[in-house]
Amino acid sequence: MEGFNGTVFAYGQTSSGKTHTMSGSDMYNEEERGVIPRMVTHVFNKIQNSPSEMEFTVTVSMIEIYMEKIQDLLDQTKTNLKVGETKEKGIYIVDVTEVGVANQ
Repeated sequence: MEGFNGTVFAYGQTSSGKTHTMSGSDMYNEEERGVIPRMVTHVFNKIQNSPSEMEFTVTVSMIEIYMEKIQDLLDQTKTNLKVGETKEKGIYIVDVTEVGVANQ
């Protein structure tokens, strides 16, 4: 929230509960929401309570790494994506879908 990128990373064995932890069982129930709905609420509350002269850009990408292959979860035709690195971007995933988000 101070000019930096953020990442939420779930790692674990197949069927260990990563999807449940990230999504939760009911995103509208405060106690049953997962990490993603909680994080989205937090980010947009911070934006809403920031000074009006501050500007924010919120984009989202979602990937899955399975069997050492990176798949874009927002465009599932993009499979086996590669990791890149530049001075400007740092480490990133080449051609991953980034979607601008305006509200929760």
